[in-house]
Amino acid sequence: MADAPPYALIMVIGHERDRAEKSLAHVLAQLGDERAEVLIVDSAAELYPPIAGSDHPQVTVLVPPAIQDFGRMKAEAVRQVKGKIVLFIEDHVQAEPGWLDAMLAAFDGPWVAVGSQVKNANPDVGLSRVIGLINYGLWAPPVERGEVPLLPGNNTAYRRQTLLDLGDALEALLISDTVLQWKLLAEGGRLFLEANACIRHLHPTSLANCLQTEFAYHWPFAGVRARTFNWSRWKTLRYILLSPAIPWLRLRRSLAINARKRLVPTWQLVWHMPQLILMLHAAVLGQIVGLIRGPSQGVELFTAFELNSPRQVKGG
Repeated sequence: MADAPPYALIMVIGHERDRAEKSLAHVLAQLGDERAEVLIVDSAAELYPPIAGSDHPQVTVLVPPAIQDFGRMKAEAVRQVKGKIVLFIEDHVQAEPGWLDAMLAAFDGPWVAVGSQVKNANPDVGLSRVIGLINYGLWAPPVERGEVPLLPGNNTAYRRQTLLDLGDALEALLISDTVLQWKLLAEGGRLFLEANACIRHLHPTSLANCLQTEFAYHWPFAGVRARTFNWSRWKTLRYILLSPAIPWLRLRRSLAINARKRLVPTWQLVWHMPQLILMLHAAVLGQIVGLIRGPSQGVELFTAFELNSPRQVKGG
């Protein structure tokens, strides 16, 4: 591995080509070492021409042989690249200047994974602030640089060998970074939040899309979690029976985060409280379905939403 590239960036893209091009442009502007890899997994390559920037000399486009799920495509990309550090970035995320250097520098420590702070890329549109609070509030600025118990999903960097060591479990774990990181922690790994690195995340904005994303994400999350940690039938049943409390626990946590960071103006939080509570209940419903039916169909649903659902920007 002495001659391996220092790092590889991986992005999976679908039908939303414009936002993928913007995300790629922000990444390419930060490339340093000429050996570094950028791998685009293009799940919609048969329907569209290559996105702008894919002809860059350090970019490789991987076309899946058939319709595959999000975790499987990411896992195959990990196996294809050679870089010692793998940085995942979503096609609806824009990396701010300095993000790449700061993320890579953080790996001088003992960390198996490194994440960045997350800003809202469309805060003035619809319910973006509200769903951004419940899903990314922990990592919204201000944040403290240091060791943490959890990093932002789908936009985290890992040591490639750490991922490869997961073997056949990698596909499922890359559907849910939360479960992946919990497993790494259980095995003695350590996670680091780099406050000097920052990304901007485009959030869903309509109530329908927000409900869909909460349900679609938490279905495979729950199924993968139960299988990864070998939940018994009794533990699964107990979780389902106690699940009505989860929305209120998440609401309390979200309100505490907002009290510290002021991510959502008070009037807006009060106005949108019914929608917020609906989102939290949609997430629990997704978990219940995932525990009962397993993750498979939920993986398909989440993949379709993650790659193809529009995320409105102001004036768009």
